Amino acid sequence: MRRKTAEAGVQPAPAVQHARLELPRGYPAEQVLAFYARRAIPGVELVEAGRYRRSFLHAGEPGWLQFDLGTGAVTVEHADPAALPLVLARLRLLFDVDAPQARIRRALGRDPRLAALLRVHGDIRVPGCWDGFELGVRAVLGQQITVAAARTIAGRLVARHAQRIAAAAAGEPCHSLFPGAAALATANLDALGLPGARVATLHALASAVAAGELSFQPGQIPAEFVARCTAVRGIGAWTAHYMAMRALRDADAFPAADIVLRKVLQPGTTLSPRALEEASQAWRPFRAYAVLLLWRAA
Repeated sequence: MRRKTAEAGVQPAPAVQHARLELPRGYPAEQVLAFYARRAIPGVELVEAGRYRRSFLHAGEPGWLQFDLGTGAVTVEHADPAALPLVLARLRLLFDVDAPQARIRRALGRDPRLAALLRVHGDIRVPGCWDGFELGVRAVLGQQITVAAARTIAGRLVARHAQRIAAAAAGEPCHSLFPGAAALATANLDALGLPGARVATLHALASAVAAGELSFQPGQIPAEFVARCTAVRGIGAWTAHYMAMRALRDADAFPAADIVLRKVLQPGTTLSPRALEEASQAWRPFRAYAVLLLWRAA
């Protein structure tokens, strides 16, 4: 029956499933949601009233997920019931539910400067991503512009190049699927409001992913991933480490060139990337959590 439906060009009706994802006590839901809200891609993601919602593709068919961080309620709309366990597993990574907070606090707390910040800011999580390529594009869009400006351009990218979901109800905020690497590799990106060099970087990134030369799959050796990323035209060490931190879940990724980190560690002083890199050695193997802690303190 399902094969005949597909042949007729009609998408199976999404089934609605419900589950719960309990967050650890003390989980900083407000801070993590605020991080996502500032970066949510219009048309694909929405953060509203303590909930995270997005479209996704599974087994070649689109669907939606919604996670209420206040109640732990997870709703999945997809034709394949097997999408539910996939979504639950991905949400754990997306929201860094299983971060070993005791070990992180011991490692970072050895530095008196970070120990003082931990007492103020408490539980630290590193936001992940649903899709590594999507994050990579979003990171490139954000180079040398504000988070808000990058979000605006990401919305234009979706409006002009994304696949709109036929089953999306009127008023559905997450109405499209983020474009894949093969599509963006040859897409006309000239009207997005980006400089030509940034457009070239997006094309190079998409081409590398589409050709299998670059992958965002977790489990890679981080140094090798960073080397492959920085071999792509226009991607520097900061962007590569940022992507490793969120897409690969590399707990020790550290973008030492980050200007905010260089300013906030020693107020009144702007450390050099080399000096910050040296200071960060004491925070291993959880330097990515130090990044989020320092960003929150800025």
